[in-house]
Amino acid sequence: MDIFKIVGVGILGVITAGFIKSAKSEFSVFVVLATGLVILIMIAKGMSEVLLKFSEIVAKTGIPSALYGAILKIVGVGYLTEFSAGICEDYGAGSVGKKLQLSGKIAIFILAFPVIEAFINVVEKLAI
Repeated sequence: MDIFKIVGVGILGVITAGFIKSAKSEFSVFVVLATGLVILIMIAKGMSEVLLKFSEIVAKTGIPSALYGAILKIVGVGYLTEFSAGICEDYGAGSVGKKLQLSGKIAIFILAFPVIEAFINVVEKLAI
């Protein structure tokens, strides 16, 4: 993952959207969305290496794969809701963005239950 390429795509997308907005403002939304998707794809390519290393660490520690999956889902939900809320706020729908953030927090809370339960079980075993 090359941060300079990602920053370049972001700046180029914003400049392009600015030019298009002055001519046809309704099309600038699509330029910004496309720019965001390209950036996400670029980030996803770099994340595959991180996820592979993370799964190797999990395999060495003996953490159940269900917890590993829950942690990845929690991180994914957090990033996705933040990205979506940012888009909403950029286009004047801040209230929708806030509701997306709230729904993401609730989803994270629900997804965190297995992790919290496993943590409590470990603490109970250590206390005995």
